Amino acid sequence: MSTELEAIIKSAIAQEELSHGFYKRLAGLVSHPETKNTLEYLAKEELEHKAFLQSCFTPQGCTLAGEAQNVHLAEMLQAPAISNDMSPKEALVIAAKREEGAYRFYQALAALQPPGEVQAFLNKMAKVELQHKEQVENLYNNAAFPEVW
Repeated sequence: MSTELEAIIKSAIAQEELSHGFYKRLAGLVSHPETKNTLEYLAKEELEHKAFLQSCFTPQGCTLAGEAQNVHLAEMLQAPAISNDMSPKEALVIAAKREEGAYRFYQALAALQPPGEVQAFLNKMAKVELQHKEQVENLYNNAAFPEVW
């Protein structure tokens, strides 16, 4: 593994730590118990994402499981203002927009790289973030349209 790729992975780990902190701070801000639980769940998920990235430094490496489908739900949603009385649905919109941004960030970085291990890793990270986005969008669908279930 090149030092450049190692630095990129460490930066991605730091981003997951920032996201974990963001969701923990939001969970401490909100008053709605279900919203707090949703944000605590998302914070926990960010730690799992961090663990995935740390596995890139093991001999087994970091392997993706499955392919995500981009249904573009987050792109159609408007993020609400952050407030202490956010509903779980509103918190999930904020999370979906964050994951959309991360997905686009890694896509753009990969496009700037020549073919090689750095570009391959950035494309992998874009796929990981797309999986995260899809997961949050599914949670949003369950919160926004419970009558379907």
